[in-house]
Amino acid sequence: MARTVLVVEPDVDALGALASKLRALGLTVALADSEADVVQRARSARAEVLVLSDSLTDLPGLLAAIDSEPDLATVPRILLTRAHGVLPPPGVEVARHGDYDGIAQRVHALQGRAPAVPALRDDFRGELQQVSVLDLLQLLSMNRRTGVLAITTGAGAGEVRLDDGEVVDACFRRLEAEKALFRLLAERDGTFAFTSTPGGTPGRIQMPTRALLLDGLRQLDEIQLWRDKLGGDDDVLVTSMRPLPNDADNVRTTLQALVVPRTVNELLDEVMISDHAAFEAVQKLLDDGRVRRVPRGAARVPLGPPEQLPLIGALAGRLRATGYVGPARIVFAGSPRRLATMAHTVQRITDAQAPLEAVPTLPIPHALGVLRIGDSAELVVAALPTVEAYAPLWTLALAGSAAVIHLDDHTVGLLEDVCAVVGATVLEVPALIGEFDEAEPAQVANLIRTVLDALAGE
Repeated sequence: MARTVLVVEPDVDALGALASKLRALGLTVALADSEADVVQRARSARAEVLVLSDSLTDLPGLLAAIDSEPDLATVPRILLTRAHGVLPPPGVEVARHGDYDGIAQRVHALQGRAPAVPALRDDFRGELQQVSVLDLLQLLSMNRRTGVLAITTGAGAGEVRLDDGEVVDACFRRLEAEKALFRLLAERDGTFAFTSTPGGTPGRIQMPTRALLLDGLRQLDEIQLWRDKLGGDDDVLVTSMRPLPNDADNVRTTLQALVVPRTVNELLDEVMISDHAAFEAVQKLLDDGRVRRVPRGAARVPLGPPEQLPLIGALAGRLRATGYVGPARIVFAGSPRRLATMAHTVQRITDAQAPLEAVPTLPIPHALGVLRIGDSAELVVAALPTVEAYAPLWTLALAGSAAVIHLDDHTVGLLEDVCAVVGATVLEVPALIGEFDEAEPAQVANLIRTVLDALAGE
């Protein structure tokens, strides 16, 4: 377990530099920049060693105040000095300013623990619980190191590349450059390892490291505020709207990504804009009503009342096409945007099974899932994006289907022609149930029941 030290230094810049380097050497560091704060900070941090600067204005008075506190009187002290041959007060160790390895070794020795800390001049590794990514990068920058800082967390692996102390590139999971770096700054649990490499590697980050880290900290604070404001991290965001001509780039990008229902975290990983810009766009789109929020944890809805499931199953069984293997199949036809939403909603119907194959990236026919109805009946639900460039595939996809249900309020002539060839019935959603929201599982279940009833009455 890392030792906890309280560093007392009135020079704030020197205090920050010293803290960063000691944390990189495996110590847990608390800070105080005035004598008045020492007693309170030592207690709250449960300091095991006090590291005191020789630039303190009243060192004897501070030591006397510490000795007067029973719970602090036995805490070891180390005096940092820039002068040679300094005679320390009784019971106080002496260490040189800038000798960070020596300071760390003295801390461990005072606690009866063998020093096992990395030297700044060598490659090193450790745990993020002991030293943050921010402190690591500040340490490497101040020492003008060149190499790769590899970071492994529960969320994934990443790395930061440095050249002469400047951050030049970063990656984390699927993210790259500044966005990856800012995500890594937020990681608190995991391991790290720094490996020196030759310099001269080109990178995608041009901003000076000091400004980059300040910007990263600012964004982390703002993102937390956005999360608190939006809430519902597990909620799914979805839209069926197209971008408007005057939409900003971040709004346009966010709308395009939310054609497929995603949580906030999934959205942030998908888009290449900054997390701050994405949160800003989501808030605007929610306020405008162009993006809707669907609770991911909501209970699944049944396809119908329990007493009606045997009848629904019997209707589905009667729709099996002669000469075709497998259960009956119905196909929803519509724009890729609406079908992407349907794919998510169908899975929220009780006993729905996800398709074995992933949704294709091209707008071609594909399965949305299989609905198990009762103990024996099944119904395959498929999607047919109405993109006429892929119409040659429709005949094969629709063969053996009981019906094609068109989501939009207009008829596609080509689709009707194909359905006539394969013998599939075409049904229009507005004519069946009127206004329809494909993001609501109860409405999707009602539509499927209505389709089965309509086909049974033919």
